[in-house]
Formats: sequence, C-alpha cells, structure tokens
Amino acid sequence: IIKRGQRKVFWQKQFLTALVFSANFILIFASWWWQKYYYIYLPFISLPLVLNCIMVFMIITYSIKNLVFKPEQIVPATPETMVLVMPCYNETFEECTRSLDSLISQVRIDQHKKAIMIICDGKVRGPGMEKTTAQYLIEDILMGHGTERRSIRAAYRAWDGQTMDIEYVKGIYKGVPFFCIIKQQNQGKRDSLIVSRSFVYNFNRRAERPKVVFAPVFFEAMANWLHNEAEFDMVDVIIGMDADTVFDRDCISHLVTESHYPNTVGVCGYVAVDFLYGNWNLWSIYQSAEYTISQALRRLHQSLVTHKVSCLPGCCQLLKVCEETCGDRVLIDLFGYHPKPLDGIIRRIRATASEDRNHVCLMLMESPRAQTRQALRARAYTDVPHGFRVFLSQRRRWTLGATSNDLMLFTKAHLWHFNWWERIVAFSNVITWLLNPFVIASLGCMIYAFIHIPWWIIVTFASIMIIPLLYYVTMIAWMPRNLLERCQFMLGLCIFTLCGPFINIGVTVYAIWNMDNFSWGKTRTVVAVTGEVEEASADE
Repeated sequence: IIKRGQRKVFWQKQFLTALVFSANFILIFASWWWQKYYYIYLPFISLPLVLNCIMVFMIITYSIKNLVFKPEQIVPATPETMVLVMPCYNETFEECTRSLDSLISQVRIDQHKKAIMIICDGKVRGPGMEKTTAQYLIEDILMGHGTERRSIRAAYRAWDGQTMDIEYVKGIYKGVPFFCIIKQQNQGKRDSLIVSRSFVYNFNRRAERPKVVFAPVFFEAMANWLHNEAEFDMVDVIIGMDADTVFDRDCISHLVTESHYPNTVGVCGYVAVDFLYGNWNLWSIYQSAEYTISQALRRLHQSLVTHKVSCLPGCCQLLKVCEETCGDRVLIDLFGYHPKPLDGIIRRIRATASEDRNHVCLMLMESPRAQTRQALRARAYTDVPHGFRVFLSQRRRWTLGATSNDLMLFTKAHLWHFNWWERIVAFSNVITWLLNPFVIASLGCMIYAFIHIPWWIIVTFASIMIIPLLYYVTMIAWMPRNLLERCQFMLGLCIFTLCGPFINIGVTVYAIWNMDNFSWGKTRTVVAVTGEVEEASADE
C-alpha cells in the first residue's frame, strides 16, 4: 500500500508539473504571437491587480469609518486567564532563553493569571549546538526552577495514531508557573499544537469527564499543575509563540485588546524581521519588506473589512479557548488528520505545510460566524533565512501550504455561508500561483502592445497599476517606527518591486519540483545525538 501511495504521489506530481508548464507555455506563446488580442489575456494580469486596488480602497474607507465610529468592544469583567505556549524543536540555548524572557517581561498584563507550557518536539540538536534543545531546557534554562520531573509512558495518542512517551518538568520560572513537556519522538509542530490546545479545552470541561487523547495519569498531572499551582479554574486564551521569536514588551496586551471585538476567536500580531546579524543585510531587508507588505495589505484588509484573517502565524498568536478553535471537530478530526498511504499529494501538502494557516482555514469553514483579526501594534521579531537555499526551502512550504489551503477555501467552503470576497481572493491566488511565469511575460507583452493602442487605454491601465505601489510607499509613514526602519523599508521596497516577481518565479519552480517532499528541508536540519546528520531529503 505504501508503494502504491508513493507511485500515486509521483504521478500526480508529474501531471501537475506538466499541467503548469503546458499552460504557461501555451499562454506565453499565444500572447506574443497574437499580440493584438491582448484583451483576452488581460483578465489573468488584471484580476490580482484589481483585487489589490479594491483592498487598498476598502482599507482606507474602513480605517476612516473606525476613526469616526468606534467599533464596539466587549471587555470581560474578570481579566482573561492565559496559557503561554512555546513549541520548540532544535532551537539554541540563546533562542529559547530570549523567547521565554520576552514572555516573562510583558507589561500591562499583570492583572491576568499566566502559566507557560513548553513542548519540545523530540530530542535533537541543530548544527553547532553542544546539547539538544531538550537538554538546554531541562539542564540549563529551567534548572533550579523545577519542582518535579517525571517520565510517563504512552502519555497520549499522537496525531499519527501512535502512543507517545514523554518526560515533563514543572515549576516556577521567574515568577510564572511552567510545565515543560519533552516528547521522546519528533512528530512535528502540528502534534504539539494539538496537545496544548486539546488539553486547555478539555481542562475547561474536566467536570464533564470528556474523552481525551491523553492517558489519565498525564491529563491529571497537567490539570493538577494548572489548577493547584497556577491557580486556574479555567483557561480563557492561549498565546502562541515560537522558540526563535521575541515579543515586544506590550505585544500580548495588544493581542488581548484586539480580541475584545464581538465574535473574535483569534488574533495575530505583526511579525517583523529580527536583524540579529546586521541592519543592512540585503537578503534580510528584502524579506522584511515582503513581510510588511503582506501584513499591511491583504491581512490588514481581512482584519478590518471581512474579519477573516486566514493565517494567524503561530509565532505571534492569540486563540480563545472555545469549541470553534479547540473543539474536537476542528482540532482532532480535521486539523489532526494524519495522511493515509493512498492520500493524494494536495491532501498531504495541507497536512505537512503551513499548519497555522490550515487550522484557521478549517476553523473558518466550520464556523462561518467566527472572526479573526490582526493587531498591528502587537509586534514580534523573528529570524529569517540568511541563505538562498534555506530561503527556498522555507518558501516551498509556505507557498505550497498557502496555495493548497486557498484551493480548499475556494472549492470546499460552504457555498453561501463562507465569505465570498475571501473565496474570490483565494481563487485569484491559486490562478496567479499556477500562471506566475505567464503573468510576468504578459506584462512585457502589454508594454509592447501599448505602442499600438490609444493613449487613454495606457493611462487607464497605468493608473490602476500604480495604486498598490503608491499604497506601499505610504507604508513608509505609518508602518516603520523610526528612521532606521523607514530606511530599511524603502530599500527593501525597491528590491521587492524590481526583483520580487523573478524571486517568486524561482520559488514557484522550486516548489513544484519539490512538491512531493513533505519534510521541513534545510530549515529543520538537525544533528543527531550520535553526531550523524539527519536530513529528510538528499536534494534539500
């Protein structure tokens, strides 16, 4: 069966590769051979452009409306209780310490009860690390803070159906109760998210004795810690971060404030590049501009207008603990679905790439009235790839995950209950991704065709094309917070405008060529405890 599944994935990859290549080749040839029929190809070029223009207009309109008519917020009488979740895998001592300390040093949340859950995904170490991440946590970072250390066999049922052995340490870290889980095997971040979210949801329902994926002894250990040592009666929100991310001091307070809007079940912050290795590294500056543009256009439109932010990055995220976000239907049945040997390539991609986006898309499809938002003032800083191959490996997962989930939103979301604007944008994203080379080539064809068409058509099209670019330029005034960040963004915007389309083509080609590789690639390369290098794919 496994070999049949591998053959199925192989031939699906060949078919999709041939389809994308053929479609782009035919359309590029036709657009250059029959240039006078440019209006036939215009929709392929103009659809994403028109959608971007509409989003710019709606962002401006809704921003003004919200200034004049303040949206209603519902502030709970009792401050929310929050569990701060930090998954980790092969992060260094410095990364884990910086991330934990940024959680501890948060301001304006003293009135909220807090507890930290750390989930280490296996026992591995990255290149240049003297110890595994698990050893750094237990022996160095949390050493002296722990009050109990224990191992539990078959502690819970992992997302692939196998039982997982764990070791846990609990105690007080700089005044905040913590519970650190060390998984004995690597099952991926998705499994860690299921563990933390399923636990807090069922902790709130513990009086009902719900059916859980945890062994009674493990669930009891976590529940006793949260109830007796952290003094929680129930958990209101989960704050998610990654172990290579650092929060601004007021990040969580802005996430909580944004969550007070009616029907809001999830909030993400603004993810910025952490310039750890110099402020003028061109590769980091390009990625910083790319991050800013994506978060200040489509995601901001989703937050202000449709209230359907389709990706809440796990490195800076708030989720309310409720049926919509953490219930068994979304979390276990859908998000926790493990690919079967005969599943197709697209389903496998959804299950292994962009788990944060996949969870939110599934949630919005299952609960059309649920809303998700973005808090731009909730800043988190994360490291970015510094090499081109690592960048390609990361973007392969991101672009395949985003496109496969957009395809799901367009084809599988409820016809009438799901937001139609988001469905149209999802369709546009899929088409643009498939026809990326043709779209770039068509721009050249359009420029050549402008020589032979009336001037008013040229002016009209140019006026539409420049609207998103002008919007990007205005970001210089309101997105960066100081002169250094403004200069970095201006330089990054120039690189993004001139080189971005060609980089995107390279990412698309790389993603298609490696679409049957379901590993983390270079971004998750580790060195085994024995010293042997573990890589999931030789060509990564």
